[in-house]
Amino acid sequence: MDSPLRHLQMMLRNMALLAQEFDGSHRSINVIHTLIDNFDSRILQQFLPGTFSRAFSSVFDIAKESSAPVIKYSDVYKDDYCHVNVFGLLRAGQRIPLHDHPDQHAIMKVFQGSLKVRSYSIVEYDENGTELNLDEEHMFHSRYPPQDSILVRYEGETVLSSRGGQHSAWLGERKGNLHEVICLEPHTYFCDFFFPNSPYCYYYRPDPSITEQLAVGSPIVMQRIHCPSDFITEKLDFPSVPAFRFGVVDSD
Repeated sequence: MDSPLRHLQMMLRNMALLAQEFDGSHRSINVIHTLIDNFDSRILQQFLPGTFSRAFSSVFDIAKESSAPVIKYSDVYKDDYCHVNVFGLLRAGQRIPLHDHPDQHAIMKVFQGSLKVRSYSIVEYDENGTELNLDEEHMFHSRYPPQDSILVRYEGETVLSSRGGQHSAWLGERKGNLHEVICLEPHTYFCDFFFPNSPYCYYYRPDPSITEQLAVGSPIVMQRIHCPSDFITEKLDFPSVPAFRFGVVDSD
């Protein structure tokens, strides 16, 4: 029987192969989403800290861990075409602040616990929907206003849970790209899968003049800000898989 690590490596290898041919089409998105959605969450759970020892931990130890302000994080896989990471939210109410992933598609998969995703879509500037053929260094600035603000549309909230119902979600390069994550129960863990791999990430807050509760579809101006000082991550002990070398034959 293959080990959990072997299962993880095989899934990541299949995903990395698909990522090389990813073109942003519905078919391309659905193929990768299906692969990730169908991967057994119980395999990922076996890599979590305290999987076997938690039952023997004292109530004090568990309470102390759950009250920690930091969020756990680890990179799992990265190459030129995709990036996979994992987050651990140790207590209910913890948040990953409102942020984006410019010009990336993302798939979130909750494999333990539950969380809520509050998302916003970037409002298109080209009414004809024409794709701009720009190099990477200008890609962000061409699609976002230069005055550190951005017009978006509220898409609502989605609950993801490992125990039933929906446990994965797709965020497009514009649709739902701005989002925040709210933990609904202690010890919630999820993976992010990004296509393509890009180093950019920006943080936002709603325009202070917005005071009423938003309805789905409502437009809102977001102001770009520095990474919030209370957003602290700490290394999570989780397997990291080296980039695959497809089509490369090692010389003797």
